[in-house]
Amino acid sequence: MKRFRKIISMVLAVAMVATLAACSGPGTSSSAESAPASAPAESTEAAKKDITVGVSLLTRQHVFYNNIENALNEKAKELGVKLIVQDANQDASKQLSQVQDFITQKVDAIILCPTNSAGSKSMVELASKANIPVLTMDVPSDGDTVCHVSTDNYKGGELAAEYLVNNVLKEKKGKAAVITYSEIEGCVNREKGFTEWLGKNAPDIKVVDVQNYSGDQAKAADVMQNMLQKHADLDAVFCVGDPAAMGALSSVKSANKKVKIIGFDGNAEGIAEIKKADSLWIADVAQDPAAIGETALQAAVDTINGKTVEKMIAISPFMIDKTNAQ
Repeated sequence: MKRFRKIISMVLAVAMVATLAACSGPGTSSSAESAPASAPAESTEAAKKDITVGVSLLTRQHVFYNNIENALNEKAKELGVKLIVQDANQDASKQLSQVQDFITQKVDAIILCPTNSAGSKSMVELASKANIPVLTMDVPSDGDTVCHVSTDNYKGGELAAEYLVNNVLKEKKGKAAVITYSEIEGCVNREKGFTEWLGKNAPDIKVVDVQNYSGDQAKAADVMQNMLQKHADLDAVFCVGDPAAMGALSSVKSANKKVKIIGFDGNAEGIAEIKKADSLWIADVAQDPAAIGETALQAAVDTINGKTVEKMIAISPFMIDKTNAQ
């Protein structure tokens, strides 16, 4: 009998252990498994791919692009992005080589300020074949880019024309000229905005001359000199970039003329001229290069992360004259 009770006691003890194991099993098991389960999550986070973006600027010889680059660098720090910034120095062949280098380095995206709108399609196609998205800033490409971020250049030209009528040629009569930059589509749009607004709203203000300065300040001075020789009674000149306005100003002063100048960029040297007493450089269409750089990099990162971005993002320009120059 004692032996039977002993056997029963052993059976009950085993059953109790089994029951306890069954109740505590899921808790013990999940606890044991939770440590290894968190490891992959941590390793995945640690192995998260760093983003690298290649940038080819039109030039570093223009303060506008210097400001874009500064904004890109600041935004890159905020987003934790590695930037590789190159200066194409207005050379299409050099820019093509830079894009090829970006492809070799397997960057995640490329941001271009094309040296020529019509000559950048091949670069976009090369990057696309390597599954690298291309975005453009300031100057658009004739290639199929993911996104273009730029000043609303046509609107800027309209603002310049409207300012001319409201502040200089108030009777809506006179002669104006344009120093343009034919190789850059955005600058051509500034020219069109100016001339077309005058054609619609002040047809008696005649645009008597349009000449190209190709982004060269010294050439702008020569162009302005030529304009003054052809049109001695010229009232005003609209320059599609501040370097053009600076070159034009030097020639107008040398010729002892009173031609009023409206620039485009909003650079520090232009604002300094506008603030001077009796300055012939009366106003500037101001861009926001910081917004352009920041917006372009954010769009690139969003694209890399699979988000859809707008095809065209326009940054609004505004007028600067003596009333608000700082």
